Amino acid sequence: MMRSITLYEAPGPRARARQRVFSVLSAFAVLGLLAAMGMRLQSTGQFDAEKWAIFWHWGTAKFLLDGLLSTIEAAACSALLAFVLALPLALGRLSAHRWIRKLAGAYVELFRAVPLLLLILFMVIELPALGFDWPALAFLVVAMALHHGALTAEVVRAGILSLPRGQREAALALGMRPWQAMLHVVLPQALRNMLPALISSLLAIVQDTSLGYVIPYDELLHRSQDVSSYAPESLLQAAFVVTMMYGVVSAVLLYVKRWVVRRQSRPVRRVGQTPAAPVTVGDGAAETVSSGA
Repeated sequence: MMRSITLYEAPGPRARARQRVFSVLSAFAVLGLLAAMGMRLQSTGQFDAEKWAIFWHWGTAKFLLDGLLSTIEAAACSALLAFVLALPLALGRLSAHRWIRKLAGAYVELFRAVPLLLLILFMVIELPALGFDWPALAFLVVAMALHHGALTAEVVRAGILSLPRGQREAALALGMRPWQAMLHVVLPQALRNMLPALISSLLAIVQDTSLGYVIPYDELLHRSQDVSSYAPESLLQAAFVVTMMYGVVSAVLLYVKRWVVRRQSRPVRRVGQTPAAPVTVGDGAAETVSSGA
């Protein structure tokens, strides 16, 4: 008999009533704050048509869309390199050799502690002095891969540790070598479990591409600054439009994440398995057993 494990007791009727009251009051507070902000913006003329007119021109829209494509390009390259780097780091942290664990752990702790903005500035300032004449995209991608590779390594390591030890032990009992068990048995299951977390990491990478404006890399935020310098009266409007564009990309990734979670939560029916049927035992209690068991 399985028991549900919870971290706290379920709220009672009074607690649920208080939660509903607090939710309604919080919603009214947020709406009031938004209304106050809207009235303030209206009083300063931020909703005037001439301040938004520049964004209705196809040239401006194409300029910002090209910046969005540059953002997606940097995020895709950074995510790919970060995952390629994270996989051996995670395996290194789980290695049976102590010195490999120490080296992998030192890398992870170092690049998790260094702020990404400082890492980007360091690479842009120091690497050209050493003869690395790279384009701005390469500096941004390498810095983000080094930083997010350390973060993603912890996600991969947690996904591997989340699997029961019996999976690896069963593979070893069948005659597989340790690396074969990891490659063919453990990693495929771990990657499936960690896929939602990897999508969240991709979302963080997309947001961190905005730090490329310090290089400067011609991504979305940098393009919005160019629009603001051309039309200073539309500074707030440019920030709003760019925020909405980032929001669309984030919404797409969050939708993909929820879709993956729903797919993973569906029960898997094996070939030849029939639905469970109730069986009456002794005192009349009903148990559900699978006819394929």
